[in-house]
Amino acid sequence: MKKYILFFTATLVLFTACQKVVDADGLLDIESKVFITSYISPQDTVLRVHVSKALPVFGTPLSVRDQEANQEKFLIKDAQVTISDEAGNSASLTYSDEERTYLADASTLAVTSNQSYFLNVVADGDTYTASCTIPKKVAELNERINLREDNFGGREVDINLAFEDIQGEQNFYVLGGLVNTTVQYEGEEPQTFSFGLFFDTDEFLRDNFLDGGTLSGNALEYVGTGTEVLETTITLQVANVEEPLFQNLKTASTNADADGNPFVEYAIAPNNIQEEGAVGVFAGYQLTEKVVDLNL
Repeated sequence: MKKYILFFTATLVLFTACQKVVDADGLLDIESKVFITSYISPQDTVLRVHVSKALPVFGTPLSVRDQEANQEKFLIKDAQVTISDEAGNSASLTYSDEERTYLADASTLAVTSNQSYFLNVVADGDTYTASCTIPKKVAELNERINLREDNFGGREVDINLAFEDIQGEQNFYVLGGLVNTTVQYEGEEPQTFSFGLFFDTDEFLRDNFLDGGTLSGNALEYVGTGTEVLETTITLQVANVEEPLFQNLKTASTNADADGNPFVEYAIAPNNIQEEGAVGVFAGYQLTEKVVDLNL
């Protein structure tokens, strides 16, 4: 019996020695940072820059009843925000209370392929900068669509989206799309519904094992029963994005999947803001779209 007591004592000492004491007061010493995000492309009609505060989880009181007041804690409404190009042309963005972000008409600054752009944000007396370069645009999208009935009398659309990789450089692609379907139920007026087209594991593609070849992704969506549906159109999308944007979107997707799952590790978002005191992403992209009408 004595040897078991000695074993238990030794084990207890071992685990006690492995414990690390954390000073809880240090968790409250984390400073807030400015959070900046902006994605620009030649296809934009509006330039957008989001500027807010990134506050520490500990020590930031939030209301469980007033979400409006919670959001106000994070907003920065008096920043000076500009985007400029290599030639010195610039656009000043103003804060929109309705959209809670900084906006400017895209016609005030031409955004073109292979050109570099520079973001300048003055917030809380400090200046933060970042730069991006607009990638090339995917030339053409090709699709293979298969309609089939499901087990409940409805219809599913199986989509294969393919495109040629832009040769001679490293590229990062994001696949997506939009489904618009107009349905009419008996005795009711027609209604149009819109929802996203998701490519699941094929959403994020890279050409690190392939240069100039064909890349593709698959999506499966429910589009209603044939007697209900009057019209369905699918907008297929492929965006060629800069790496910081690619990593930022992929991180957001990973963290959304990890929410509440103890077996999935949260990913850390990228940051290409140059100065200390701010985090975020300023990046360029090119969007290629193709609209397909489904004959149901």
